[in-house]
Amino acid sequence: MIDNLLHREELTAFARRQARPEIYKRVQKDEITQAESEGWQLKRKSRKSAQVVRPRPKPGAFEARVWTLMYRLGFDYLSGDGGAHLDVTPSDPETPQTQLDIVAVDAEVAVHIECKTFESPRKDPSFSQKLAKHALARRRFSQSISKVVPQEQKRHVGSIFFTWDVVLTPNDAKRAKEENVVLLDEHDLRYFEALVGHLGPAARYQFLATVFPGKRIPGLELTVPALRTKVGNTTCYTFAMRPEYLLKIIYVSHRAQGKATDIDAYQRMISKTRLARIADYIDREGGVFPTNIVINIAERYYLQFDRAKQETDDGKGGTFGWLTLRPAYGCAWVIDGQHRLFAYSGHRRAATSFLHVLAFEGLPASQQAKLFVDINSEQRRVKRSLLVELDADLKWDSTDEDERITAIISKAVMALDQDPGSPFYRRILPADEKRTDVRCISLTGLFGALDRAGLYVIKRKGGITEYGPLWAGDNMATLRRTVETLTAWFNVIRAQNMEWWDAGSSADGGLAMNNPVTICISVLRSVLEHLLAKNYRVRLYDTHDLIDLLAPWAEAVAAYFAGMDHQRRVELRALQGSQGQIAGTRMCLIDLKKKFPEFDPPGLSEEIALQEARTNERAFTTIDRIEKLLKKIILAGLKDEFPGDEKWWFEGVPTNVRKKVSERIEDDKGEMGGREDYFDLIDFRAIASNNWETFQDLLSFESTGSKDKRTEWIAKVNEMRKIVMHPAKGRVISFEQLRLLETYLQWLESKARGEISPITVDAQ
Repeated sequence: MIDNLLHREELTAFARRQARPEIYKRVQKDEITQAESEGWQLKRKSRKSAQVVRPRPKPGAFEARVWTLMYRLGFDYLSGDGGAHLDVTPSDPETPQTQLDIVAVDAEVAVHIECKTFESPRKDPSFSQKLAKHALARRRFSQSISKVVPQEQKRHVGSIFFTWDVVLTPNDAKRAKEENVVLLDEHDLRYFEALVGHLGPAARYQFLATVFPGKRIPGLELTVPALRTKVGNTTCYTFAMRPEYLLKIIYVSHRAQGKATDIDAYQRMISKTRLARIADYIDREGGVFPTNIVINIAERYYLQFDRAKQETDDGKGGTFGWLTLRPAYGCAWVIDGQHRLFAYSGHRRAATSFLHVLAFEGLPASQQAKLFVDINSEQRRVKRSLLVELDADLKWDSTDEDERITAIISKAVMALDQDPGSPFYRRILPADEKRTDVRCISLTGLFGALDRAGLYVIKRKGGITEYGPLWAGDNMATLRRTVETLTAWFNVIRAQNMEWWDAGSSADGGLAMNNPVTICISVLRSVLEHLLAKNYRVRLYDTHDLIDLLAPWAEAVAAYFAGMDHQRRVELRALQGSQGQIAGTRMCLIDLKKKFPEFDPPGLSEEIALQEARTNERAFTTIDRIEKLLKKIILAGLKDEFPGDEKWWFEGVPTNVRKKVSERIEDDKGEMGGREDYFDLIDFRAIASNNWETFQDLLSFESTGSKDKRTEWIAKVNEMRKIVMHPAKGRVISFEQLRLLETYLQWLESKARGEISPITVDAQ
């Protein structure tokens, strides 16, 4: 038998306690100090006693959340405080008593639930044994429930294992499937908590569709008049149905719930505000909607169409008949109209109103997603990040290989976000969530970093494809290889930079952000290209062998980031856009070459040679001398042309330059000096052009052409100045650029000496 199973009416007070994130207890007044030393906080006290409170420990908090979800889903009977117990079976006295964390029972189903948590994500080596023990209790549980809560029709009995921060292996998932145990995690729990918050008990059928997919719903067979026709090659039916019935058979494929690796999900999450507006409309107008609820019936098995007699039948307008529905949990998916339907949840008109339904038969998930986009893109703009997510379904079965690769990458990115063992767990920003310090890695950015040549396809020529190292032959195998390889690569990087990575985009963070992540993927691509060039047939490697091959390289990349001081971290965070990513990748590759001398991506040796020659430092000195010379020449020329204290400023300097200089002086409060000290290098070109007769002979590097062409050399010097003044961007002055700068300096010095000999020019 089973004990501690209570009707929900007896659990009202317990439900209030379970919904709280804290636990309370009462202690005597002289026990307060001891309680506080144990982590309790004083809430209130009376003359003799006190109430103390503390946050629930993670295991207890998780179990309380799962229990509360079952209560809010409307189950009739639930386990009380401390869970339920399966007593020793009288016919088998050797059977031990079994503790069940949570039990939930109603007229249709009975489920027993085990909850397992860790403080931080890790694997559980004994998880298979726990699964087996949990599954073993199912038969005794079913028999006991039948006796304690008898029911005429047979219930569906389910075993559920809820986990939080338990990293499940493929073998764990396989074993759960063999034992018929449903695995759900904290991600699923948050989804159903949000859903029941919007829908109330109507969310129950969404939950049951997850736990009992394909199981017939007892007592819900229904026959309605319908019109059968075709859209393209797909059969569809048009009929009217009461919302109360439709709510029981419908399943909505929300992207907020879906596991990227195994669930096709394309709907936006329910909007509570929108539901309220529609419910108000139903109250005021009686709930008349001129458009169809569009659904998909998964298989013909769930319905039967019997043709009725018609006056005419030319085969063009469809066939009238009687449609019999024999629904199962999750057999009918909403494609469009979820808000119109769920606004009836708990509404008084749900049993009396009718909704018009367009039901497709056996429409593939990719076509459902495409239909969803086609319908909704006409109503509101579909965000780029949403389209990337939808690519996972839209293109998964495409005949175009490049489109299938797009779908694989989309699913891989979402899987990395959802896997507790992934360093990207809950760090990738999907379309429907708000950016936080932790969720700060763009889904589109990570997708773009992976969706480049070299990882999946190296080249196609003459009808022959050369596949890349992450390609594994088919969609699912390639998806698993991508997720496992990236997880291993970034877990090594995170392990050596734990606090920096985990801080996200906060003030102490900067590593687990778009640009550094893209840099790490670009470095991975370069390493794989190097291994291919060294005749490693990496595409033929088993994924685990590939991970082992990459491990020393990942350690080196991790050490590169770990060796950064505060200033270098600031410079890494300052990198912007594609140019910043290229520069950051280059700096990391240069460091890798020091550890792996044979590592030589195209152009890297030349880059190192440039850095070794310290061209930036030499260029800085040269540019500084050019700038000082220009300043002397310009000021001397202006003051000679416009004698007087202020005339050179007002008559010789263009208005726009005067305004900029004045703003700089104001911002700096004049601490650097006079007006002469606030010119930028590029300002001298504008002054020379504005006073061309004065400076034509002095500052024309070219002997012919317009004044713009003849002063273009100043603009070139200014561009090179940007490179040397912003070393964080990783750009380097080439030997050719350095030689050009030195040529400009020599020419300018000769002009200064020869043309303005009365003026003392000191460029030092």
